[in-house]
Amino acid sequence: MRSAVSRQCAGDRLVLPAVPEATGRARAFTAETLRSWEAMCILDDTLLVSSELVTNAVRATRGMDLVAVQLRFAGRSFYIEVWDSAPGVPVVNQVDADAEEGRGLRLVDALATRWGTCWPQAGGKVVWAELPLPGVPETPPAAASGSPSLEPLLR
Repeated sequence: MRSAVSRQCAGDRLVLPAVPEATGRARAFTAETLRSWEAMCILDDTLLVSSELVTNAVRATRGMDLVAVQLRFAGRSFYIEVWDSAPGVPVVNQVDADAEEGRGLRLVDALATRWGTCWPQAGGKVVWAELPLPGVPETPPAAASGSPSLEPLLR
């Protein structure tokens, strides 16, 4: 993990058509990026969170636009940010025990230190999740210096 912590300003992004295959491509991008950053200790949680956020973005845009994924370190945290052009705010669903879908944001909420939505000036929305870095003391959310990036993901 030492390498990842030393790369506190590292970041990378991917822009994809908003089609169902985007989730698999985003997972491959995430795995490859974390491997190159020597940050495999956060791979499992990062793959799950990025998959859920990209799936939601694809569904929100109904395949009519692009989605963008940005991965970055900030201070003692790792951020996954997913941009889409759809209006609205993601909602954590109440689902029945036997439901086959609808649990994505519940998983994100369980794994992330915090998550939310912001609106970049360029348009659309960014749904972001902050994941703690194992072995690095967590900063309390009120004192966290790494807030979501509002820069457009489509640059």
